[in-house]
Amino acid sequence: MASAQEVKETKVLMNTEVRPLPGSLGTVPMFNSNSPEVVRSNGVLLSLLPKEGKKFPDAHLEYPLKGRFRVFTHHINNNPKQDRVLYLGLIAYNPDDNDATVRILNASSYVSQPDAPFIKLPVIADNNDGNVYAGPGDRITNDYLRGDRQTGWPAKISVPAKGYAIIYALPVQVRGLVSQSNGRSTLLELTSSRKIYLAEVADFIKTENSRSVESPSLERFVEIAETHTLADERDKTPSVPGAKGPLIYGRVAGVQIGCKWTGTATDGEKDITRLTVPENGKSLAFPICSLERGTFGTGQVQSAPLVTRYADTAYAAHGNYAVEYRLQFPLYNPSKSKVKVSVSLDTPLKTEDPKENLTYFEPPAKNTFFRGTVLVQYLSDKGKKTKDYIHLVQTRGTKGKELLSIVMKPKGRRTVQLSLFYPPDATPPQVITISSKEP
Repeated sequence: MASAQEVKETKVLMNTEVRPLPGSLGTVPMFNSNSPEVVRSNGVLLSLLPKEGKKFPDAHLEYPLKGRFRVFTHHINNNPKQDRVLYLGLIAYNPDDNDATVRILNASSYVSQPDAPFIKLPVIADNNDGNVYAGPGDRITNDYLRGDRQTGWPAKISVPAKGYAIIYALPVQVRGLVSQSNGRSTLLELTSSRKIYLAEVADFIKTENSRSVESPSLERFVEIAETHTLADERDKTPSVPGAKGPLIYGRVAGVQIGCKWTGTATDGEKDITRLTVPENGKSLAFPICSLERGTFGTGQVQSAPLVTRYADTAYAAHGNYAVEYRLQFPLYNPSKSKVKVSVSLDTPLKTEDPKENLTYFEPPAKNTFFRGTVLVQYLSDKGKKTKDYIHLVQTRGTKGKELLSIVMKPKGRRTVQLSLFYPPDATPPQVITISSKEP
């Protein structure tokens, strides 16, 4: 429940029509390992391996992947003694009689310290050079939005017949850190020539007086996968879908279906080729990452469904971490006068009630709800093709600043494209708002 101070500061912005976001997530699967977020013990984080022959069969979901898929993982090493390095190992098992080839089409992985510290950033900043980010989730999605591939990753990995191979072995070090905590976010795009099973495991290694330790072997990672149970500590158990009372979304450990949302916003049945801009002084909004009890009255839940999961983890990929959004807005000005149209990304208060409209805090709250880069592409008023990467930091209840502003001629048309990878550590939902006023 909002505090008395929050209620006093709430500002309701009227004249905003909220419509469902057009498009869909697609069907490319994503291996999503985010539970437990804070890892305390050696063990299985997410295993799709067959159950047969495993000491703890329930730790394995027995779900093969083939063709194109993505991998997203985020885990934290919180070690006050600073005496253990957490190694995250992703291994692949090939059940076939022939070798399998896994190609790494794109890859990005960072730890918060020293790669991407959580520094204070302005609410809006030019990020055309790609150097503005805070946190590993912000940085991996910043890379992917540009199509940048992190150096050091192999082009392909061979997984032997009836055998295992390491996809990665990545350390999360805490020695020497003031916070005694460090997290790693990883995003991969892969394709496999044959059916394979993936498993990510956690292995803690004593550091003693050394800052670096030898990476665990493939045999060690396989041993953990085959003989250990799920790693501790477990996160809060999620609410059953449709349950009344307080809602716990839970963290994700499973395979989601869909990791790229593409869509074009139009007038629908009236005209599928254009989107009429709102009348002067009014706004039109589309949710981003809408979720259960947070659809702004549209009824649209964008959370990617999970085809397999552990019983104590989220029922859907609430938050759509690392999900790609590619959206088009073919704007049309139907009036006989010029109109100034602006586009923003905003973080209104989450609601399911359409009567509440979009509600913001003035001033916004202090806790960060969105920290990431968006890409906007459009034709400027001077006819120049414009491509801007813009980094945003928004707290709960933020009415965002303009990402772009254009003056549209009477009966004029202009297409705006907006793209982003939803950054891990953000809190959904957000909206894309299109507003009109006199030039």
